[in-house]
Amino acid sequence: MKKRFQVFVPRYEVYNNFINNLDIRTKVIEINTEDALGYASAENIYSPENLPGFDKSTVDGYAVFAEDTFGSRDGNPAFLKIAGEVLMGENYFGEIKSGECVKIPTGGMLPKGANAVVMVENTKEFGKRVEIYKSVAPGENVLSKDEDVKKDAIVLNKGEKINIGHIHNLMSLGITKIKVYKKPTVCIVPTGDEVVEPTKKRVKTQIRDGNSYTLMSWLKSFGFEVKRYGLIKDDPDEFKEGVNWGLENGDVVVISGGSSLGARDYSLSTIEHFGEVLYNGVQVKPGKPVIFGKTNEKVILGLPGNPTSFIVSSFLFLFPTLKKISGHNVFIPEPDFFVKITTNVPTAQGRERFIFVKLEKKGNEVLAHPILGESGIASPFRMADGIVRIPLGKEGLYKDELCEFYSWR
Repeated sequence: MKKRFQVFVPRYEVYNNFINNLDIRTKVIEINTEDALGYASAENIYSPENLPGFDKSTVDGYAVFAEDTFGSRDGNPAFLKIAGEVLMGENYFGEIKSGECVKIPTGGMLPKGANAVVMVENTKEFGKRVEIYKSVAPGENVLSKDEDVKKDAIVLNKGEKINIGHIHNLMSLGITKIKVYKKPTVCIVPTGDEVVEPTKKRVKTQIRDGNSYTLMSWLKSFGFEVKRYGLIKDDPDEFKEGVNWGLENGDVVVISGGSSLGARDYSLSTIEHFGEVLYNGVQVKPGKPVIFGKTNEKVILGLPGNPTSFIVSSFLFLFPTLKKISGHNVFIPEPDFFVKITTNVPTAQGRERFIFVKLEKKGNEVLAHPILGESGIASPFRMADGIVRIPLGKEGLYKDELCEFYSWR
């Protein structure tokens, strides 16, 4: 007979420390760089060359030897001979001598002998000469050859989330394919005797399934592949069939509604059947009845069925898990910024609480208006911009107190 797990109710940070030590990873794949946005890099990538690769002007004007312009101003301009013109995409083979300048466009290659560029707005051209009405310092209005990226520098760290700046640098360096961690496939198993499909006519005691379809849309918006099993009843055999399907077809299995009081034992016994239960419950409101289990290579999460609990626990526990096994170095939710709460908000001792809020910009402040409601209704997160956190051990928030804000948009 399999030994029963020890029930342990962690606080939010402890739970996420556990996720930090989760040793499951998805496989490494090679994809086109332009398709890599949002993925985690599976390797350190070093620059094979300097960027931009040559000293270039950042303005339209005249390439000069900066010392020739010192002291120039309105009423006492410097006079320089125009020795030539730089064309876009072409090298200038001459060399500027003291007393000379060369016309240059934005992005043009700086000629030899020049060390600065005077903006055209600060000049006036007379035939083959130009008056300079403002001095420039060496290096002014010039982008050096390695100012963007130095040769052999790391442009992308292993585990780093790839952003649009990475894409630009990589493509500019000619790196058109990179290795990334595959985003996990999530299999959702919706449960509940009282739950029916949204297409079905319901009796008064039934509810239509909003949770699993909401989670599908949410996950897809971040590029995860999502599969959904048909609704199952609170029956141990159906639980096993649904979870077995999820383990065969995905990397992470989410039992939607499988942590309610009636279905809880079925979720626990099912996870034990396929692997082990690691956590049973978290010190978070809403979202306390989260169940976390795993097999050798896959994760099983039981999420509460009440809508607000379902959304908060998905944000706090499912998404960090997906990011971690996707190879990301940063995966724990971090506050976007601090906001000022507009009313007192009490909380129960012994649990961290997360409150749905609507934001308002007022002067230099961002105000957070609490949207309170029972966990069985969906309106709070429909109207909210995100959530604020009341840490464990704190009795609540006082009006005008600053608190952490987390956005899921």
